[in-house]
Amino acid sequence: MHPSRVGRELPVLPGRLQRLADELEEEGLPALDGAPDSVGALVELAYALRPQLHEGRVPTYGVLIPPAPVVFTDDRIIGVDSVDLIAVTDLDVQFARRFADGATSFAVRTSDAITHLACFGRNMADEYDLVGLQASLGGLIIQRHAAGQVRVFGPAGVVRWNGIVWHHDAPIDAWIRRLGTVAGDIPIEGVRPLLRFAIHELGGRRIGATLIWRPTDHPTPDRRLERLVHNAPRLRLDSVGEEAAIAQALAQTDGAAIFDGDASLVALGIRLASSTAADRTVGAMRGMRHTSALRYSFDDPHSVVIVVSEDGPVTLMHGGRAVTTVDPSDERIG
Repeated sequence: MHPSRVGRELPVLPGRLQRLADELEEEGLPALDGAPDSVGALVELAYALRPQLHEGRVPTYGVLIPPAPVVFTDDRIIGVDSVDLIAVTDLDVQFARRFADGATSFAVRTSDAITHLACFGRNMADEYDLVGLQASLGGLIIQRHAAGQVRVFGPAGVVRWNGIVWHHDAPIDAWIRRLGTVAGDIPIEGVRPLLRFAIHELGGRRIGATLIWRPTDHPTPDRRLERLVHNAPRLRLDSVGEEAAIAQALAQTDGAAIFDGDASLVALGIRLASSTAADRTVGAMRGMRHTSALRYSFDDPHSVVIVVSEDGPVTLMHGGRAVTTVDPSDERIG
């Protein structure tokens, strides 16, 4: 996990903000990394965690905190398509926030003011869309999702609050570099669509799943797979609609899903059965889903296995080893 620099960057703050800053520091969360104004970002994160209620309703929210100075051209943000900027400098900050739903409209904060409302031509509520927007825009994006999650998108990845605990997912490039240290014989760059799908679609929606990626012509290990669903459409993760269909099916289907080297669905509803050697060599990890997946990765050295927990965290597996973080010093081996 990335070391936090919150405590060293921020001045002494009012009680609520100081408690939040201390919590981020203690958890080692890079939630404010990349913010041009750490105090302003902390204020917006505090609001997203506890927005103003109206008639008992908890509003959604979203704010863009771009790097300073922000460059506007003809009421648009350079480098970002399909967005209109509407000046709201004459509005009080608290009132301006009411127009930002975190899906198609976002507040734009610079320094201690909300200067614009960014209105998009399509729904931007999904985690994957906001990861891409942050990459184009820079700075931070903070969102309170309709499901109740609060998410911070920045150069250090995605930091989530699910109402109980914090969780941090590093950028996908960091995961792939880390995987390369334990799966050097596999063309690991091809796993990118599955990682993106696992972290930002399944993890973001708290859909537990086991994904098996097999970029090889080698046959699957004998008697290690049992098909519970005999037929599945060949859907691809490079298509928005087909990806949504896979996620919908995974949310309602037990067992693992298998993908080929092109990130296309090959099989769904697969029960994993470990060999005697795997049982003896690979210890238990967390629950049944993680243990069976870890032992399958031992039995099938030509695969990469991705397990998504129902509470969001993602674990990469290869050769009976579990990469639970991009930091080698924190890696847990099954």
